[in-house]
Amino acid sequence: MNPTSTGIEQSEIDAIQVSELTSTYDSLLKYRDICLDQGVNEQDVEIFCDVANNVEEGIVNLIYENNIKKLIIGAAADSRYSQGMVNITSRKAKYVTRHAPHSCKIWLVCNGNLIQTREGRFDLGGSSHSSSQSLASLHDLDSALIPYEEEVRAETDSESHALSSPEDQSARGSAALYYEEQRRRLEIEELKRELEQHDKMNREREEALSSSFGVTQMLYSEEVRRRREAEEELNRARAEIRDMKRVQKELEEQLYIDCPRRLELVEKERDEAIQKTEELLRNLYLEKGESSSHSPSSSSQWSVSNEPPPYFICPISKEIMQNPHVAADGYTYEADKFKIWLSHGGEKSPMTNLRLENNKLTPNRVLRSAIKEWLQQHPL
Repeated sequence: MNPTSTGIEQSEIDAIQVSELTSTYDSLLKYRDICLDQGVNEQDVEIFCDVANNVEEGIVNLIYENNIKKLIIGAAADSRYSQGMVNITSRKAKYVTRHAPHSCKIWLVCNGNLIQTREGRFDLGGSSHSSSQSLASLHDLDSALIPYEEEVRAETDSESHALSSPEDQSARGSAALYYEEQRRRLEIEELKRELEQHDKMNREREEALSSSFGVTQMLYSEEVRRRREAEEELNRARAEIRDMKRVQKELEEQLYIDCPRRLELVEKERDEAIQKTEELLRNLYLEKGESSSHSPSSSSQWSVSNEPPPYFICPISKEIMQNPHVAADGYTYEADKFKIWLSHGGEKSPMTNLRLENNKLTPNRVLRSAIKEWLQQHPL
């Protein structure tokens, strides 16, 4: 072993460092016991130890190395607390607040009161610890931690005076540079993590927008397809209507041409039938007249008799018919008389006494023409 410039053997330096480490762990164990006394689950309490030039750098290093998201730190000594206090006087608290990663939420307390809160960048929507219950817990924890902080600070100060040789100061300077480099590296890594988180959130938003756009596009395509089908169906219906109108127009034109022609044919056939019937009737009258003239015992003659033929007489009124119509039973009646017969409850034929199939009447134009001609020749 080589003695140092201060005359202290290396073994003594090692012993001092071991003593410092042991004292540090003893303090940490006391802090752990305080947490357990406050009801914290033992599995949730972890102990970390870091070597640094000062306490504040060690706290920042621990935050970066362990990705700590929530931290409670004293804003000032309890003796410096005043009503309405808002400023931070602790050098360690100021340093940690400036250099801790943005993702770490920090509560700065004094004498059990919440002085300030530094929100984590990704925890802006979190709940505040300003309730009375939370403040009481902070007060208990802060009050319990202060004696140990002062004890550690005193031990550190006394030991630092014992190791104030130029070599130790150079070592501390190198360590400070190392830890500053480590802090910067951790800050860069934290910024990278934040950037990756932002990129992830942007990708998720883009995927959500893309999915929403896809659903919208699908709904739009479906609506376009339905509208196209409806338009095609409407066009088919319109085409069918146009075809029906065209066919109807053609039929109307054909009927307009054919109806007069058919009417002329019917009228011509009717006139010919009437003419033939009249000729037959005249021949019949002549034959009857000749036969009666050769028969001296005949009491009446067609040529001189004024009696109408029996088929000119209505079976109901027993008078010459003016408007003869054929009923469903096949017999001819005066139209008005037959209707009166029906209105008085007549449901059977006046001639056959059988039930009529219907009450329809058909004009007997041939007989009416014959009656008309006979009346002209035999005025009453």
